[in-house]
Amino acid sequence: MDRRHLLLGGGALAALPLPALAAGLGLPLAAGAGLPLPARAASSSAPPGLRVLESYIASRDRFPAADAPRPGERLRLTREPERAFDPLSVRVERPCGARLGYLPAQPAQVLAALMDAGAAAEAHVAEGGRLHVYLQLAA
Repeated sequence: MDRRHLLLGGGALAALPLPALAAGLGLPLAAGAGLPLPARAASSSAPPGLRVLESYIASRDRFPAADAPRPGERLRLTREPERAFDPLSVRVERPCGARLGYLPAQPAQVLAALMDAGAAAEAHVAEGGRLHVYLQLAA
């Protein structure tokens, strides 16, 4: 498994319920929600959540009108289960809704399952155009 894939450990993670995942990561649970509390960031510029993935934007050629994302830009990740090509698709878009592409299929599988279970995720563009994906287990 290369660095583009989920750092937390393969497909077995997707089968874990979020409370079990939180307990395994040593995160406290939010009262009533059954979800972990977010980690307190050292500074307001630090991204929220747990960094779980480093990847890239696939299918960029399908959105030629969209400018390439810039380092430091925050991007929204949205599940797209109705996509016939891949029902586990995770779409990458700007906060305004402009589509940029998708996460590659293999790393998106586990992330899609976590998002379907209620976790939110966002991506931050690093130098060289790589995406750092952060999982937000509680609001």
